[in-house]
Amino acid sequence: MPASDDVPLLTSYAHGAATLATLRGEIDILTTPELTSSLLLLLDGPSPDLLIDLRSLAFIDGTGVAALADVRSHADDRNGRLRLICVHRITLWMLRHPCLGADFDILDHVPAA
Repeated sequence: MPASDDVPLLTSYAHGAATLATLRGEIDILTTPELTSSLLLLLDGPSPDLLIDLRSLAFIDGTGVAALADVRSHADDRNGRLRLICVHRITLWMLRHPCLGADFDILDHVPAA
């Protein structure tokens, strides 16, 4: 089920020197293209620091994980970093699955600003 029009899939704000993006709803083949474009816009500038909070996410599939890996590659290309905040067991399993080889930096809480 896609996010409703009154609940944005992505909200973001400054968090110290980083940008904190909170994802809600479902990240799947239908929502990934728009989400990827929005996340890439948050990597503007040199050495971007992007935190993506996945704790309010209801679902993520393989295309969503691949999109996060693509965003991380863009951050790396700009000498920046991408950190994910996640506590859900199934999502963590997907993010850490050895066959995907994503090797994300995963936190269990939002770090201090």
